[in-house]
Amino acid sequence: MPGSADSAWWQAFFDADYLKLWEGTDPPERTEREVAGLWQLLELGAGSRVLDAPCGYGRISLGLAQRAAVVLAVDLSAQLLAEAERRRGEIPQAQLRYVRHDLREPLAETGFDVALNIYSSLGYGSEEDDLAVLRSLRAAVRPGGRVFVETMHRDRLAVFLSQTQSRASRLADGTLLLEEPRFDAVTGRVESDWYWHGPSGSGSKRSSLRVYSATELVGLLQRAGLRLLSVHAGCTREPFRSASPNMSTRLGMLAARD
Repeated sequence: MPGSADSAWWQAFFDADYLKLWEGTDPPERTEREVAGLWQLLELGAGSRVLDAPCGYGRISLGLAQRAAVVLAVDLSAQLLAEAERRRGEIPQAQLRYVRHDLREPLAETGFDVALNIYSSLGYGSEEDDLAVLRSLRAAVRPGGRVFVETMHRDRLAVFLSQTQSRASRLADGTLLLEEPRFDAVTGRVESDWYWHGPSGSGSKRSSLRVYSATELVGLLQRAGLRLLSVHAGCTREPFRSASPNMSTRLGMLAARD
């Protein structure tokens, strides 16, 4: 993808090390909260047709399918999709399908009730790349269908970086994961170096993410042909809070295809 210091960073980022490290930062209770929040917010029910794109290793897709939604889960990473398939358990293909696809191109399947874009899955490349992804999501839902985007947001990032220049966390196996971010206010990108050391080894990764403000993201949704319905604190029904010190950490935006 164009638009970053290293335009191919995302192609190598989502590998076995990503699974080992970032799964440790997403405990099962967080996933259950997010699945439950999405179920309520989007008024899903048994048989609701849901597109989860991108789906990563399937943590949200699987949770929704277990609640009897019919889910198509899409990602470009073959390794993450293989892990998602490994975790499907007894959920049948008719209930949950995994497909490898580049979301900058339209999907062949349409008519979904809801399309999800969860966990800061925009901003990897250029603004035009993100607009193409949102247009693919819009085209995939039925008329009147909804698109929900959940992401980090620029205001919260600015607050975080004003307080610290690094962030460390210790995973369950004792591995120490350290992030050193650098934000460019002109491009809107945060370039991060990630380092880890623990019982299973050491390593490093680099990422480059465009972090949008709520205003910028609304503009992208509108350009993609979507109408903003409401703004939330992540994957919850709780309204988004924009003022410090109670600013919402995550931004959830619900939009509709008219």
